[in-house]
Amino acid sequence: MKNRSYIFNLRFCIILLCMIVFSTTITIAQDIPKKGSSLFTTIEAAKKYIINSQNVDGGWPLIPGTESDVEITALAIWSLIDADWGTGSSIIRRGVRYLERHQREDGSWNNNTAHTIFSVIALTKAKTAPDIRFRGLQWLKKAQNRSGSWGSETRNTGHILYTAASLVGLKKLGLTPRHFRPILTGMEWIADPERINFDGGWTLPGGTQSDIYVTSWVLQALSPDYDLDEQIAWIKQFQNYDGGFGRYKGNSSDPEVTATVIMGLAASEDPLNTRRIAISYFAKAQTENGGFISNIPMELTTPTENLQTTCFVLIAIHSKLNTAQ
Repeated sequence: MKNRSYIFNLRFCIILLCMIVFSTTITIAQDIPKKGSSLFTTIEAAKKYIINSQNVDGGWPLIPGTESDVEITALAIWSLIDADWGTGSSIIRRGVRYLERHQREDGSWNNNTAHTIFSVIALTKAKTAPDIRFRGLQWLKKAQNRSGSWGSETRNTGHILYTAASLVGLKKLGLTPRHFRPILTGMEWIADPERINFDGGWTLPGGTQSDIYVTSWVLQALSPDYDLDEQIAWIKQFQNYDGGFGRYKGNSSDPEVTATVIMGLAASEDPLNTRRIAISYFAKAQTENGGFISNIPMELTTPTENLQTTCFVLIAIHSKLNTAQ
């Protein structure tokens, strides 16, 4: 057993080192918004909103003018780089230094799985800090429960969203279930029929009504390894007349829910029409400041203009149907 454990850990280290050293993203051609188009204007306004919200310590807050937050800083770096902001810019470098300063000795950020995987993604996109990224991934591997799930922290009960976010992040880093078993066991945990509602959707623990937001995160986590046509069809039927999606059937459109749906459809390699219509919704939903309003962030009790939602909108707009790392 010791030899098998040693071999597994050795393979894990080799895979991660290869990913860290050679991590580059190859993108297949996608539509580039023309200067002056509504989509171009939406992107530029969102970028400006994010850039102008950076704090003096290099981090970004959930709400402009408040204290910097690790998760939001990671999302800001990720979204700006996806939107072609230079990795060598002072804005990105300051954000990177903020993340580097806030990594804990155990390799995590805040002992939180979402904060940790998003930070590793951000640093990977910034093409920097390989040692820090490696430590973060080691922590994430150790934080996985025996069931294959992840909770918000180490030794926490498995949670659909945190497990999905961990899987999405690991796949974005180029790891596959074939070469990295934690992905396989994580997907099996999420795909357990006991966790799927009768209509094919997923919900948060204790919930009964299928949740479009949660199901869209699961789409990203399980794609392209599972057949999710039923779930895709289920989500599409709830697209509102304005092109966006609400969290539940009959809800008005929400920018962060819509962004998550777009990311889920892109990960599932679904035809573009639904995504394009949904993206057009963002031009109507954007505020004069360039941000987006939502109450999806758990810290918010009422719909508020915030950085998390704005970053996810920018990430969703730049979702690629075909990426390899």
